[in-house]
Amino acid sequence: MTIVPKRLGIKFSLKRQPTLEPEDILPIFQRWIQEHRVEGMLIDVIDYKHVPEGPGIVLIADEADFAYDLADGEIGLHYIRKRDLPGDLSRALQLSFKSALAAARALEAEAPGDIVFDFSAAKISFFDRMRYRNDPAVFENARPALTNLLSDIFGGTVTLARVYDDRRAVFAVSCTVAGENINADALAARLEENRQSV
Repeated sequence: MTIVPKRLGIKFSLKRQPTLEPEDILPIFQRWIQEHRVEGMLIDVIDYKHVPEGPGIVLIADEADFAYDLADGEIGLHYIRKRDLPGDLSRALQLSFKSALAAARALEAEAPGDIVFDFSAAKISFFDRMRYRNDPAVFENARPALTNLLSDIFGGTVTLARVYDDRRAVFAVSCTVAGENINADALAARLEENRQSV
């Protein structure tokens, strides 16, 4: 299955618990709006940290949202592209990964050595319940194409797994690069190489 979902999410999780608290991210995101630190028309910052394992602190933009995400017991940067996705899933994934990576690197720069992301793994969420039901059969149908597309993005063999068993949950896939520790520079170079080859 290579259908482009209505919305596409990419989450990079932190390697370890930071000393920064979620409320410390609020002024960072607010400053990003003033300085236009990440791409898109940045609008507002919303505090959801009171929601258990929720979206945390969310920077709302016109095309996408950037969340300092607390879901699933894993703190991370969750980029959700809401509109203007390319009509091809490969290009949609590359665009979303590139934007998620840029935001994660910008957040790392805010707290060097404290906020450190694991770029050898990601959670990809397909926010489109009509075309991507959270069902084992949908995952098995999508797995071959997603494996190829994500292997191209990471430049190595990837392992995929369905994140949520509950059919009411969003269809999400965890992607891990086998036996490699991918750094941000290598992933950025790979995404640029893929972009130029399209």
